[in-house]
Amino acid sequence: MLSEWVYISRRGVAVFLLMAGITLAIAVGLHVAGRGFPAGTVLAGKPMTVKVAAVQCSSTFGDVEANRAKLTALVEQAASEGAKIIVLPEAAVTGYLSQDLRLNWRIEGRPIEPRFEGRDPASAAETVPGPSTRHFCQLAKRLGVYITVPFVEVVRGAKAEGKKDAGASTPATYFNTVCLVSPEGRIAAHYRKLTPWPYPEVSWATAGDRGVQAVDTEYGRVGLAICFDIHSILEKYKPRKIWALLYPIAWVEDTHPAEWFWHELPRRVAPYRHYLIGANWSVDRAQAWYGYGFSEIISPEGDVVAAAHSLYGSEIVYATIKTAWAIEQQDAAPKGAEMEKTK
Repeated sequence: MLSEWVYISRRGVAVFLLMAGITLAIAVGLHVAGRGFPAGTVLAGKPMTVKVAAVQCSSTFGDVEANRAKLTALVEQAASEGAKIIVLPEAAVTGYLSQDLRLNWRIEGRPIEPRFEGRDPASAAETVPGPSTRHFCQLAKRLGVYITVPFVEVVRGAKAEGKKDAGASTPATYFNTVCLVSPEGRIAAHYRKLTPWPYPEVSWATAGDRGVQAVDTEYGRVGLAICFDIHSILEKYKPRKIWALLYPIAWVEDTHPAEWFWHELPRRVAPYRHYLIGANWSVDRAQAWYGYGFSEIISPEGDVVAAAHSLYGSEIVYATIKTAWAIEQQDAAPKGAEMEKTK
């Protein structure tokens, strides 16, 4: 009898501990899903939060070496603060326009707006893969981060997507490009701007021919877009169900852009229920135009969760955000609660 009682007691303790563990796991899961995850939380081997960074900085038009050095230092700074996804401004490696909006890229035979002075992009543009993608692949691997690499891309001969071999005389084609490089040190995505902004880009840019680019990361599925794309690309990404849009920007306005960045852009993003990590360019000193500054991170609900405080020089905007897995947990929690109420 004594041995039988001991067996039953031990079995009872085991069952009690098992049930207590399950109850605690459920309670913790509901607490975390309902109230947000502490930074660094991992459940079932998946990160529940990630720190992201939007780098706001100026570029020197056409000075690739100087720009690459500046961007490298800013990426290293962001990584040292714990950022795992780092977004850089539009064409930051090569420069998009000069800071006074006078110098612009132009290829022979293309029209150019009267206010611009054209420069041949051949000396600054790069291939994929090329010097900058190789450099930032190495940097991403060393730091263990994802980095967007935005630059003017050149495709020489007939290598553009969908083009047949047209011989050595085929002229070079230029794209407004961003690549995503991964912690493994490889190019994870290669995106060419689908809708170049006609005003400055008619003189050099060809519309992208690679479609939208979505890639799965350990934090969720990300998509790539560039500046003027925002007017039409959100709908294109909807079937891909992305978790975050990585968005390099070089915004130009005739009036103050606060309404766009603080209200219109968040309203535009909200119906698609994903994050937007927007890195806009800046200038070194005040200019006679608007649009620089205002880098921001927008939540799936359309809230600005972090934004730049300055317009000039370099600034890094950080936010710790929920991963796709955390959002799934959060969305599932109310359903469980409702089931409990109906029992």
